[in-house]
Amino acid sequence: MSKAEIADEAGVSLSAVSVHVERLIHEKLIKLSHIGESSGGRKPKQYSVNPDYGLILSIVMGSSFVQVAFTNFDCDILCLKTSPIHISDGPEKVLSFTNRLAEQLLEQYKLNKSSIKGIGIGIPGPVDFSLGIPIAPPIMPGWDRFPIREYWAKLYDCPCYVDNDVNVMALGEYTKGLNFTTENLLFVKIGTGIGSGIVYDGKLYRGTTGSAGDIGHFDTGRDQICWCGNKGCLEAVAGGKAIVSKGKELALAGKSGFLLTRLQDHGELTLDDIGAGLLKLDPMAVELVRESGTVIGQVLASVVNFSNPSLVVLGGKVSGFGDLFLAAIRQSVYQRSLPLATRNLQINKSVLGDTAGLTGGAFMTIDQLILQATDDDGNHFLN
Repeated sequence: MSKAEIADEAGVSLSAVSVHVERLIHEKLIKLSHIGESSGGRKPKQYSVNPDYGLILSIVMGSSFVQVAFTNFDCDILCLKTSPIHISDGPEKVLSFTNRLAEQLLEQYKLNKSSIKGIGIGIPGPVDFSLGIPIAPPIMPGWDRFPIREYWAKLYDCPCYVDNDVNVMALGEYTKGLNFTTENLLFVKIGTGIGSGIVYDGKLYRGTTGSAGDIGHFDTGRDQICWCGNKGCLEAVAGGKAIVSKGKELALAGKSGFLLTRLQDHGELTLDDIGAGLLKLDPMAVELVRESGTVIGQVLASVVNFSNPSLVVLGGKVSGFGDLFLAAIRQSVYQRSLPLATRNLQINKSVLGDTAGLTGGAFMTIDQLILQATDDDGNHFLN
């Protein structure tokens, strides 16, 4: 973009933009990238983020896995490791293991540790973004108020930013998956639990205390007890853990020979077993997935009526169940939402898939680094 285009997009004066552009060039965060077409006068200089400014360490944690990646400043993933973990092992053990994965990537790909300019982390629980700490995360015992940001900043001598995993997934999808083309979207992660990230008018919406998007505890009117103590929460009825639990009940009741065989062979059922049942057209596996999609769609219909997004993006392990699951969600949403709310609504699977969180963590970090590089003189914004 040219300085004039930036000024027009940001709604500030050209002189204010010039000050910031020159500072960011001096910081080497952005660079002159092209000479644009003339509209009658001098050809405009166009600027872009400098992808070679340095590295971003991006980390996404789940209840049973961790992803560690290094990206450039264009959020392109340069290298990646995924490994199983138990988030319940506590912060010291999990973070120490995660750091070893990062060190292995540095060594394997001969990356310079001093080139790491920032660290972005997504965790599966509520986060106070301003402090970089988890707040009473239900599936992360021992993590409450642990100083994650300070832990990593000391190891790598650079800023660290921490957010909820679904928020960084929403950012990744919005920025690199959709290339900023859809300004109002809801990213729904459907895995062991269910949560969502909200992009509103092109900005991530975290809410007053960072808990925006927690649709997993919407009341579905069912009787299942949720870990939060309430009955009928969406997560307890239609999340991955609920699907597996129902599948085990059906297997033991003799209603699914396929699932019973998988249970006997492995000693437990997993979402992979349910997915395998879908491929084999096992009636009970098909019904479990369809039922989950229907209930999730019913809740999303209320959200669509309230917030009127133009796009709902589905991510997470359960979203990989394919067209049957997607069709069940779409049917419920379109059936129960108002015609005006669904006139231009699309419901699609994530473009980035498993890398959405890593991409979003990198974008979040770069965004914050640029803010910090320009935010020390309010007068520049007030011209």
